[in-house]
Amino acid sequence: MDSSNDSKKVYIYDGSYQGLMTALYTAFKNREAPVKILAESEFRDDLFYQKKKIITDQEKSDFFAGQIKKHISAQVLNNIFYCYLSEAEKMELYIFRYLFTGFKVGKSVDELLTKDYIRQVHDLAHRVRHESHRLKGLIRLKEAVGGKYYAAVEPDYKTLILLAPHFKSRFSTMDWIIHDHKREEAVIYSAEDKEWLLIDLEKGFEPQLSNREAEVQDLWRAFFSAVSIQNRKNRKVQQQFMPKKYWKHLIERPGSSQNYKLE
Repeated sequence: MDSSNDSKKVYIYDGSYQGLMTALYTAFKNREAPVKILAESEFRDDLFYQKKKIITDQEKSDFFAGQIKKHISAQVLNNIFYCYLSEAEKMELYIFRYLFTGFKVGKSVDELLTKDYIRQVHDLAHRVRHESHRLKGLIRLKEAVGGKYYAAVEPDYKTLILLAPHFKSRFSTMDWIIHDHKREEAVIYSAEDKEWLLIDLEKGFEPQLSNREAEVQDLWRAFFSAVSIQNRKNRKVQQQFMPKKYWKHLIERPGSSQNYKLE
């Protein structure tokens, strides 16, 4: 790629995955090597950079995804999607360089781990996969007023889109919401339509729990307290399987010294 005239060019996209794919398509199509690729929310004006606004185009995004699968591999396409969900600083450039090498060498790109940007893509993708897998076992849906079910999470990464298919499969007959407090967005599922949707939520949104749910939570806490054996607690091992950062939204509150008693 000829970067002689584009060494200070910054691509600005809307922050969506389709927007990023459109930006990558544009760079490869125009043989440009932008010095930065940034979501609009992350961009700060700088007189030293030439800003190029990328308009999201679904057709270009889909076409570019097809080219990645055809000329590199489906696994590489999967890796860049998970890397995108990490929201890590410079992840867009890591992906660009990863693909630039991938289009040269094909699927063997994933073997070139001496290159920092390839290791970065792999590492970020692994972290996202690991957290989404862990959350599938930790999230507890609670019954809210009106017969809907609700769960709150604060994941490190943008994992709701990975959790949705799993919970649709497990709880297909219930209406439910999984709320990412950190990003103020949620996956909402309709049992009638058999479809889920990713939406934005107002800050502070939290539904009122039903009376039955409150009773169930009290029973669960009492059970958890009753089966805990003080002299066999191992906080270090416990936190390996259920890190403390996730405790806030759990019913059972691991590690809590509070004793719950049934009235």
